[in-house]
Amino acid sequence: MDKTLFKAYVRTIVEEEVKKILPNLLAEAVSEIKQLSESTSSSQTQQKPQLDRSRLAELMGIDYDGETLHARGPSSTTFVNPNAAPPEITEKINRDYSQLMKKMGLS
Repeated sequence: MDKTLFKAYVRTIVEEEVKKILPNLLAEAVSEIKQLSESTSSSQTQQKPQLDRSRLAELMGIDYDGETLHARGPSSTTFVNPNAAPPEITEKINRDYSQLMKKMGLS
């Protein structure tokens, strides 16, 4: 059998099979999408929890008197002696990251 004739024959057979199978697959996909949309629409009707700002402020250690925010607990400013860090950490912090930034496309 000629190679081009064989290719045409295979193409015709594949097209016929796809025409047989495709409507069923599309119908299944549409029904799945409908089921998903129905389930998400029913879940969207449930009320979302409201943000309790006073509880959030309490967890963060903040007091609010109506006009001003006040931090509770230890001061948020901590002074660190830069010479107390191990040399390998200091080297990593002070390293020249420009080449890395260029490779990442960030500079």
